[in-house]
Amino acid sequence: MKISIIGPAYPHRGGIAHHVYCIQQQLTARNHVVQVISFRKLYPSIFFPGTTELDSSRLKFEAGALPILTPLNPATWLRAVKSIKLFGPDVVVFQWWQPFFGPLVGTSARWLRRAGLRCVIECHNVFPHERTPLDRVLVKFALSPADYLITHSISDREELAALFPGKPVSVSPLPSLDEFSNAGTGSREGRTILFFGKVRKYKGLDSLLAAMPKVLSKIDCELLVVGEFYDSIDKYQQLVRKLGIENSVRFDNRYVPNEEVPAIFARADVLVLPYISATQSAVARIALSNRLPIIASRTGGLSECVIEDVNGMLFPPGDSSALADKIVEYFLTNRGPEFAKNIPTSSDTGISTIIETIEALARHE
Repeated sequence: MKISIIGPAYPHRGGIAHHVYCIQQQLTARNHVVQVISFRKLYPSIFFPGTTELDSSRLKFEAGALPILTPLNPATWLRAVKSIKLFGPDVVVFQWWQPFFGPLVGTSARWLRRAGLRCVIECHNVFPHERTPLDRVLVKFALSPADYLITHSISDREELAALFPGKPVSVSPLPSLDEFSNAGTGSREGRTILFFGKVRKYKGLDSLLAAMPKVLSKIDCELLVVGEFYDSIDKYQQLVRKLGIENSVRFDNRYVPNEEVPAIFARADVLVLPYISATQSAVARIALSNRLPIIASRTGGLSECVIEDVNGMLFPPGDSSALADKIVEYFLTNRGPEFAKNIPTSSDTGISTIIETIEALARHE
């Protein structure tokens, strides 16, 4: 079968680009012919808080994408649709994560539907974590023309069911790339805490830092904060100094190259996800693929992948005291090795379900 994918791909960086590579590789391995339509540019510079959109990693996740789209230029949308119609796919799979792309996705999907093509939209988030008054209108415009929706958390499925009653929606765990898994994972017997990924307000790093004085009063441990700060790093550095925890917290403010990811997860003894809100988390899936236990806030899809006292622990979002208690309990009772053994070694964390759904839709089932 022939399948078109629309979404960011290498040389763009980040989790959605990694995911596009993952499904392109899996579909190709199953003897499908895959076309990937990507972006020339994702965001206007004024809207992009990071250092660069482009991936300079030595380990390149190359999906053979055609860089056609720019989100504010309808002429590029038309060019992409013409390329897809010429390719003649059995199904078109859009990646969705941000209402900023609503006009592009909604318009392109309508053009493709008029040409008789089936459209699937895979939702990494339905709504953004930091909402605006326009979000609902843009989400409804973008997702309405889809024949089918795929999402990665029950909470997002519930949002979609409320927005589009009767539209078919499936839920599949977000997969993790095999390239991010380290066969020689650590023992998890040490006392190194990891916070990983881009830093934004909704990820609750301030709650984790606020928990650290209580943690350090009972145990000796280290917190590694590894990822590019999209929020101001100064306020976090000031908070660290105010709390007097400079000797136990280390910031590594950068986008981590792909080839370095496994070693970082091997070094840690627990991943902490103190998110204030969440739908799903690629970082959580990377941790589980490395058999790294997780302490996470009980919100959205995090409470679906973290099973209390099996592969991790949960606490109320924004409750620094409760988070501190969980970290102390985790280390004092040496839960790391026990939880790590409970995490399956299988690398298939949901990709088969996504691929089989796409195949079924391509067959018009």
